[in-house]
Amino acid sequence: MFQQAESTILPLEESQTALSLASLPNPSPTSPPLNHLDISDADVIIQSCDLVDFRVHRRTLAMSSPFFDDMFSLPQPQPSDKGIVDGLPVVRLPEDAEVLSGLITMLYPIPSKLPNAYDKALTLLATSQKYDMVGVQSRIRGEIQTRMFPTLTGPKTFRSYAIASSGQLPSEAEKLARLTLEFPMTFEYLCDELSSFKGWALRDLVGFRKRCRDNIVSCFESFLKLDQPPFNIWVLCTDGRYSYAFVSTATGCSPSWLTQLFQKLLNESREAFSKPLFNPQSIRDLYLSALKDHISSYRCIACTKVHALDGERFCKELTDRLTVALSEVCTSSIFGGMARV
Repeated sequence: MFQQAESTILPLEESQTALSLASLPNPSPTSPPLNHLDISDADVIIQSCDLVDFRVHRRTLAMSSPFFDDMFSLPQPQPSDKGIVDGLPVVRLPEDAEVLSGLITMLYPIPSKLPNAYDKALTLLATSQKYDMVGVQSRIRGEIQTRMFPTLTGPKTFRSYAIASSGQLPSEAEKLARLTLEFPMTFEYLCDELSSFKGWALRDLVGFRKRCRDNIVSCFESFLKLDQPPFNIWVLCTDGRYSYAFVSTATGCSPSWLTQLFQKLLNESREAFSKPLFNPQSIRDLYLSALKDHISSYRCIACTKVHALDGERFCKELTDRLTVALSEVCTSSIFGGMARV
């Protein structure tokens, strides 16, 4: 019934973005050709916002999407002979040719055309969500999970979040919202991507970032309570140049190098809203660096022994607590705006 082949798809002269069945002027003979699927018995043309035509079957669209099923079930105005393209009515869509090409190849048993960039693949997924193509969504998600995309840069991470949030993709938006924590969040940094955001999406991302920052701050504050496990492993440091306060006779002492490290990270986290938030995986290296400086400077045998016995377990506990502090931030409230779109 159909075959994959090359055909000439030419932009039309008249640009319209309204979604409707309508007639269009004849294509311009000087427009460059595009490789595309040729379906000889197609009965409708889908036109992109950049004026590329895709010949498809109404029944295929209707079976894949309640949106198109409802559209084709409504009475349509009779197109004039002058406006018919190759005898077929035209449906104008607001998506560009790359997105529609990827979407249409998902509807037929032919090789799919998933974009190479993650943000564009996400746009394709959002389009399938928009037109309620449940089966197509599953296929796109499967291909995205197996595809190796280039690493997202900071601005593209924010752009991808904006696409996922406005496209009603909560699982993708949640993942990307957490990735944005690794990058600055300032108007200067986001300047080129701000136009991608809906107002509520940017507001919700700011609120999410603030809650994550507050949880990290609370976590570091708890680290200063060294009379509680796992912090009560530390004993009196042998270096007389350090000043220590006894927590209790049962739990030993608080090494000032460790207290100073936590206080420094606490102060930095309080001021880090617009900067990248603290990465829990980095606490081990910071701890080891502070311990090494302390031992190298003062040849502290006590702290060396404590670390040898319990240091790795201690680091893991710190990492786990910081990780939980971020992961327990309520993600459902991040995407409250999705219900309002």
